Amino acid sequence: MTNNMKTIPLSLISLILVFLTGLPAVGQEKFSMDFRYKAGETYKYRSNHDYDMVQEMNGQEMKMNGSSTSLIQLVTESVSATGDITFISSYQEMKTSMKNPMMDTTLIQKEMIGKRGKVVMSKYGKEISREIIDSIIPEKGMGSSNVSSIYSVNLVKLPDHPVAIGEKWTTVDVDTVEIGEGKTITSTYTEYTLLQKEQKGGYECLNIGIQSKSESTGKMTQMGMEMFLEGSSESTGAAWIDPKAGILVARESTSTQEMTYALTGQMKMTIPSTQTIRTSFRLEQ
Repeated sequence: MTNNMKTIPLSLISLILVFLTGLPAVGQEKFSMDFRYKAGETYKYRSNHDYDMVQEMNGQEMKMNGSSTSLIQLVTESVSATGDITFISSYQEMKTSMKNPMMDTTLIQKEMIGKRGKVVMSKYGKEISREIIDSIIPEKGMGSSNVSSIYSVNLVKLPDHPVAIGEKWTTVDVDTVEIGEGKTITSTYTEYTLLQKEQKGGYECLNIGIQSKSESTGKMTQMGMEMFLEGSSESTGAAWIDPKAGILVARESTSTQEMTYALTGQMKMTIPSTQTIRTSFRLEQ
């Protein structure tokens, strides 16, 4: 028997091993995912966001934290023949809180309630366009692009092909945000992994793991001083998609951000900061 084994070519043994290794994948169930929000329907999501920040200025460390909660209403205005979804987005509730050595305050942002924006998304979760419907007076230092960014629909970028449990897909995004008389540019690489089927919020969902890394650069002018910034962040999280209904049920993430701000002009200063951010986005109806 041993002599016979020695006569089998090594290349054939390797081929058999590759075949046997691949056997468990044969017939593995694959899932197609896309968003199919229904025209004329209204969806409401509860968004929560909190952060802890440590910032150093003139050799002194300053700690601060804050949170925000909002109820976002998405009305599906239309769905195109190719599956593109047009949402009318508005805030039904919005509250922010912040605490640092100089202040401890909570703001109810009534001026934002009911103000609408229009967002067009592809059926795979990519934003196609975004615009403001109702005029909003930006707070001082907030550019028009920054105002429109609050209407972003926080979906997940889905693959345009069926995937099996354990399979991955990636995206690369570049986002530009105006801030006062300047802007920031953020490049983000995200890896998604289809993890498992599970229940979430009463829905039969697919659980998607999310890991991303970002790099940011920017320049702005405030109070006559130029400020440059650069930094990076890493984020881990998950999303739950109901593949049958074609809707996002929930999304959660935790990220750590390292930023450095450099002031030039009469007051030269370098301000490093570290921030931990936790977010959740959940369907309420």
